[in-house]
Amino acid sequence: MDIRDELRIHLKSATLIATAIIASLLIYLGLVEVLRAVYRPFRGFATIANIQQLRYVVFGAAAAVIVLIRLLRPQLLRKAPGEDAKTALHRLQRAAIMTLVLGEIPGILGLGLFLLSGYNIDFYVLVFASLLLIFMYFPRRTAWEEWLRD
Repeated sequence: MDIRDELRIHLKSATLIATAIIASLLIYLGLVEVLRAVYRPFRGFATIANIQQLRYVVFGAAAAVIVLIRLLRPQLLRKAPGEDAKTALHRLQRAAIMTLVLGEIPGILGLGLFLLSGYNIDFYVLVFASLLLIFMYFPRRTAWEEWLRD
């Protein structure tokens, strides 16, 4: 199989996963809006005495995920000496998928925080961070071709 065909196949699957993650974040957004409308005013499903500490933990975890992506991605993309194009494509696809999945975590944390506390602004901030990460690391053909050339 030609390397261009391999690239197309690997890129297509990574793009499909990225699109599914974006769709899941939009579903979370829809869920939040439905809960806010049905249970007006929505105060969360749990009563937690130290909710402020939980908020700090959630935002800290989201920040840690962002730092982890920034630290882990170059390691995942590091080519081994003498690596063939097919192995490099597998490495690139694996790095892209791991980055995308890690990028969804802040949105999931925001959804959990919203369900517990009812703080919709926190959810919006964290889901925005996830969407930003997904769009920053969305698999692009030109970037993949450039990475393969290097």
